[in-house]
Amino acid sequence: MSLVNRNYFVLAIVLCLLVLQEAMTKAISTDDTTEAILSEVNVDIANKLPNGATFTIHCKSGNDDLGTHVIGAGKSYGFSFKINVTGSTLFFCGVSWQGGQVEFDIYNTSRDDGKRCSDECKWLAKEDAVVGFNFIGTGPNPDIVIPWQK
Repeated sequence: MSLVNRNYFVLAIVLCLLVLQEAMTKAISTDDTTEAILSEVNVDIANKLPNGATFTIHCKSGNDDLGTHVIGAGKSYGFSFKINVTGSTLFFCGVSWQGGQVEFDIYNTSRDDGKRCSDECKWLAKEDAVVGFNFIGTGPNPDIVIPWQK
């Protein structure tokens, strides 16, 4: 294949991807089927730590830094997003309090979408661990336990 033909081929692929992205963006507001595929995901982590303790959380994705937040006793922190077209959305967080710290994937499309928590992902910061819940069957059921690192 000549260099000119290869360049036209690459250009055609890029243009097709751009048209597809634009079509998907427009479809989100007009087509219920596509909206279900690209529905909004809500992630929430609640503070259930003992003795009125607070925790600090800092979450990021490859594209977004959600900043650092201090979560008071009995409060929660949450955010929402849409899964990217390639299905590779990943948000990870660092959480710390006086009893330890952890880093973990709070949302990973390959683990969560359609398997654990398609549109609502719930987590608890407890005295012994950060706990994630699935909503399959009779959910919510604790299915991920990440002990604090001292």
